[in-house]
Amino acid sequence: MAARLREGALLIYPTDTLYAIGCRALDGEAVTRLREAKGREAGKALPVIVADVAQARSLAARWPEEAQRLADAFWPGPLTLVVPAAASLSAELLVGAGTIAVRVPASDVARALARLAGPLVSTSANLAGEAPCVTVVEAARAFPLATLAFDVGALHGAPSTIVDVGDTAGGIALLREGRIDPASIERASGTRLRR
Repeated sequence: MAARLREGALLIYPTDTLYAIGCRALDGEAVTRLREAKGREAGKALPVIVADVAQARSLAARWPEEAQRLADAFWPGPLTLVVPAAASLSAELLVGAGTIAVRVPASDVARALARLAGPLVSTSANLAGEAPCVTVVEAARAFPLATLAFDVGALHGAPSTIVDVGDTAGGIALLREGRIDPASIERASGTRLRR
């Protein structure tokens, strides 16, 4: 399976929120195929899941203190952190953004996949503008190019909370409310959120 991902395969897999469609995040050609299959806007960067904090830090140009506090409090779990991106990351992944969105999910399957194959693109398994697929069968119909899939039954999770911790304006910013409420983010980070 890891070999197939290294060859550029697209993968449907469970996270702790919803099913994701993904590929190896460091494989620019696979990222382009995934973006085209999903119909994702060319100017939108893709989020990434990782196995642990060390893998997340490998994708970052710098790792702010607030990022570490939030990772300690909520990872593995439904919190996505936006941090300054490492210069080595591909243009296909970042599409001009100077940041990358990373998360260590609570799903054992997702973390194991990232441990075996490296960081994985993690975008919801639905075509752009459509409702998220809650079963592998629905996701496979939407993404016939995906040659690997992991089925753990129906998933109905709310999306992750997204927090920008590398905000150039200073502090941290709430980009999307999700399963972790803003007050908990502020307590754990020791910083007020800008909205």
